[in-house]
Amino acid sequence: MLKKVAASAAVLTLAATVITGCSSGKLNTEDTCSFISVQVVEKDLLQKADDVSEQLVAGETKDYARIIDEFNAILGDAASQTKDKKLVEALTAESEQNQEVSKLMAQGTSENAAEISMKLSALETDEASEATAYLDEACPGMDSFS
Repeated sequence: MLKKVAASAAVLTLAATVITGCSSGKLNTEDTCSFISVQVVEKDLLQKADDVSEQLVAGETKDYARIIDEFNAILGDAASQTKDKKLVEALTAESEQNQEVSKLMAQGTSENAAEISMKLSALETDEASEATAYLDEACPGMDSFS
C-alpha cells in the first residue's frame, strides 16, 4: 500500500515537472528518483520479482536476471536524464554492478546455486558499496533488484 502511495506521489511529481518544464531539459535529483520509481511501477517489476521468488529459493535465477536487466535499463535512462553528476556516477556504478549480477544469475540453476551464491557474494565489495552510496542517500527507499 505504501509503495502504491509513493508511486502515485512520484507520478504527480514527475507530471508537475513535465508541465512546468525544466530549463535544462534534465531532471533534478528528486525527479530522477521519482522517474525510477514510476518506471519500476509501470513495468511491474516488484510483481515480476514476487512471481519468481519461489524459483529464486530453488536456485533457478535465470528469470530474475531478466528483471535485473529491465531495472538496469531504467537506471540507464535515469542516468541520461538527470543533471545530478554524482547521481549519474552512482547510477552508472549500480548499473555496472547489476550487469555482473545479471550475468551470474543468468547461469543459475538448482545444481549450481551454491557456486552462483559465492560468486554473487564476491561482488559485494567495499568499493562497490562506496560507488553506489550516493544512490542510497539521493533516493532513499528506492527499490533494488540485485
